[in-house]
Amino acid sequence: MIGSSPTPLTEQEAEDLLETRERWLGTYRILRQLGKGGMGEVYLASHEQLERPVAIKRFAPPPGTKDIKAARERFLREGKALARLHHQGVIGVHDLFEHQGELYMVIEYVEGRDVNELIERGPLPVDITCIIGLGLADALEHAHFHGIIHRDVKSSNVMVSRSGQVKLMDFGIARGEVLERVTQTGVLVGTPKYMAPEALVSKEQTELGDIYGIGAVLYHCLSGKRLFFHAAGKELYQAIMAGKFVPLHRAASGVPRPLRAIVHRCLARKPDQRFQSAGEFRRELDLFMADQGIWGSHADRLSDFLRSVDELPEGRTLDSIEISALVVSPPLGQRTWVRATLLTLIGLLLLGLGAFAFWGMLRLGWLDPVLDALR
Repeated sequence: MIGSSPTPLTEQEAEDLLETRERWLGTYRILRQLGKGGMGEVYLASHEQLERPVAIKRFAPPPGTKDIKAARERFLREGKALARLHHQGVIGVHDLFEHQGELYMVIEYVEGRDVNELIERGPLPVDITCIIGLGLADALEHAHFHGIIHRDVKSSNVMVSRSGQVKLMDFGIARGEVLERVTQTGVLVGTPKYMAPEALVSKEQTELGDIYGIGAVLYHCLSGKRLFFHAAGKELYQAIMAGKFVPLHRAASGVPRPLRAIVHRCLARKPDQRFQSAGEFRRELDLFMADQGIWGSHADRLSDFLRSVDELPEGRTLDSIEISALVVSPPLGQRTWVRATLLTLIGLLLLGLGAFAFWGMLRLGWLDPVLDALR
């Protein structure tokens, strides 16, 4: 059994924890705080025997939390979900334990940025958006195969590592075949602007709700605006239910028509009009990327992009990044046309040179013996 509800660290305790490099938690040495959220704090730590950096999440709901038990179950749910998944696109869990009456989760440490942080500098390039979408689809396809629905796919839950990997995080409200239900009936879970219309009505989500989440993330990446950015409050609910978001061609310029169609299909109001699986979405996006010439090492491209973002001076936007770091090959049809045009021009040039040489030899009389013999 889990012990009594933990309380947030006092200001002095937090200061001591951050200042000392000798704070131990079992076999882990705490190095520094990485951040804090609604239900706890996250620290960078080191497993001294394995010499491996890890992230440790401490369950610490804020004072006044009404249902501590449900919050704790959500924390445990995330650990159980992650323990079932073994995929490069999903944050891995190493341990889940209780220490001095408090609950901790040890997870993979990913050095990088979440997609929401990247978009703060402006919309992402098409190729970077596609690579993120592909990685997200791979992770969800794996989760769905194991019977786990994420239910909170959003930009801040997708990480891009410095090594160029896309990582899906926060399975705290995931549902699955073997994950017991802990959310109360009728209680809305998830982030409204990323939630499918059916989830607002039935309070349930299927795999198709995660597909909708992919579309919402890609929309955010391409436009720099969250889905339904034009509405709030009651209007937001009505807009989601009616599927009335600002079309991508109005929210963002320069997005190719086929990619707009892919995103809009993810965001279809009716589930049966969306891609019916993460795999189907991934295949369609693969075809688009091949046609656009987005190939090569996706990891290298993401890594270079992240490095370019880190080097941007404060206040500069993503369009300041050197275009060479983001170059995308011309579309396949365009490459074929260019190649054919070049070959035609080369052929005409050679033909012209040949004709000029023939005329010159005639003028100089070099071909007279040949012509005499032909007569």
